[in-house]
Amino acid sequence: MRLLVTGAHGLLGRALLQAAPTEGMEYAGCGRQGGIVGQVPCHAIDLTDKDAVMALWRRLRPDRVIHTAAVTNVDQCETEPELARRVNLEAVENVVAACVEIGAGMAQLSTDYVFDGQAGPYSEQDAPQPLSVYGRMKLASEAIVLGAGVDGLVVRTLWLYGHLRCVRPNLVTWPLAALARGEDMRIVSDQWGNPTYVHDLARALVQLSRQGVGGLFHMGGATFLTRDELVRQVAAHFHLDASAVATMTTASAGQAAPRPLRSGLRTDNIEAQLGWAPASLQEGLERMAAEPDFREDFSGLPDINV
Repeated sequence: MRLLVTGAHGLLGRALLQAAPTEGMEYAGCGRQGGIVGQVPCHAIDLTDKDAVMALWRRLRPDRVIHTAAVTNVDQCETEPELARRVNLEAVENVVAACVEIGAGMAQLSTDYVFDGQAGPYSEQDAPQPLSVYGRMKLASEAIVLGAGVDGLVVRTLWLYGHLRCVRPNLVTWPLAALARGEDMRIVSDQWGNPTYVHDLARALVQLSRQGVGGLFHMGGATFLTRDELVRQVAAHFHLDASAVATMTTASAGQAAPRPLRSGLRTDNIEAQLGWAPASLQEGLERMAAEPDFREDFSGLPDINV
């Protein structure tokens, strides 16, 4: 099976490509820049250019595409809605059209931000009610993938974390680095979710792609907690002082985009399909801390539990 990953240089894209090779799989990547991720060649492309997308797809002839490329900064989407539309909606239309043209299946990443955060954690049967431009665009992209005649799969996820080099800090690596430096931090205490270990999500996407599974699934970690509790559990796991961590409400944070507060995703359906359960936060932190790059990059921690 030939698998093409968009957004190859992001956290999830790198997790997918650095896990290659997988038996029976041939990988390629694409993104805003070319180069190599792991041992996989990546092609530079503007996914908002329909002709360029069609040409690359015709040349590579993937059997499945995992589309991870997106603008995920929800405040930027709120203040720059045209950018959000081009990247989070029009690029999806281009990828779907190219997949239809060559007969490829497609997996699209979506988000818990399609919900209003009043009654999480949510199942696939719960009605979406997005609060933000980002959430509305991602919900619209789901409909494109699931309704366009392509062999389409949508996986909603949330609170993605893990350690990979050359990617932006995430909700675990950012507070971990700040805690290790003894910096003051303010964390919202009223946003709930279940953090997702990036390598679990990557494994699930590859497995679903190999199975040729379509439809809608939710993927999140096994631990449901607030962002403040997450930071304190990270501190406890790595024996760091969290006394400088202060809390605030989402309303007082002054962010451009509204957030779903009591969010979270139920994973019963995807667990039944995959035959395994996603990691708890504790398990994810243990696995992250055992990775050689993490041990090197965070060598100054008092205890990395390996």
